[in-house]
Amino acid sequence: MPRIYLAGPDVFVEHARELTRRKQQLCEAYGLDGLVPLDTEEPSAAIDVPSPRIFAANVALMRSADAIVANLTPYRGLSADVGTAFELGFMAALGKRLYGYSNIAIPFRERVAAVFGPVRAGADGRLFGADDLMVEDFGHADNLMIDEALAGFGHCLITAEVEPGQEFDDLTAFEACLVRVRRDLAGHEPS
Repeated sequence: MPRIYLAGPDVFVEHARELTRRKQQLCEAYGLDGLVPLDTEEPSAAIDVPSPRIFAANVALMRSADAIVANLTPYRGLSADVGTAFELGFMAALGKRLYGYSNIAIPFRERVAAVFGPVRAGADGRLFGADDLMVEDFGHADNLMIDEALAGFGHCLITAEVEPGQEFDDLTAFEACLVRVRRDLAGHEPS
C-alpha cells in the first residue's frame, strides 16, 4: 500500500487527532496509508516532546513515504504554513511525488491586496503592495516556488473555496488529491 505523508497545519487545530483520523480513513478508502506527524508522538506528552525529536521523527516519516499530500491553505497569514512548505521542499529534494491542496482559492495577489491595500505598478512594471514590497503576479495560489514545485514534478495543486470557518475541516480538495494519488500510484511499489 503506497505510503502518503499528510502535511499541513491540521496538526495545530484543537481537534487535530480527530481531523487526521478522518484523513487517514479517506486514505485507506483509496488504498493508501496516510502518515501523519502526530502518529510519532505520545498523545499525552506531545507538548513535552523536545523539538529535535519531533523533527527527526517527521523526517524519518517523510523518508519512508512515497508521496506527500500537503495542506497549503493559508495559515496565520497570507501563505501556507512554513513547516508545510519545508516538508514539501524536503519531499521534492527526495524525488518523491508531490500533491497539494488549498481551501482558499483566492490568488496570492488578491490576498495581498486584501490585507495590505491596493497593489500598484512600479516604474519598471512590477507590482508592489502598499507595504512597498513586490507582489508576485503569476496567478498562483501561493509563492511561485510552491506552485511550480507541484507543477514541475508533474503532480497537482487543487484549490477550493469552502465555507468560512471550514478551511481546515472541509476535506473535499484533500479527497480530490487522493483520487490523483491513487491514479498516479496505481501499480506503484511502495518505498
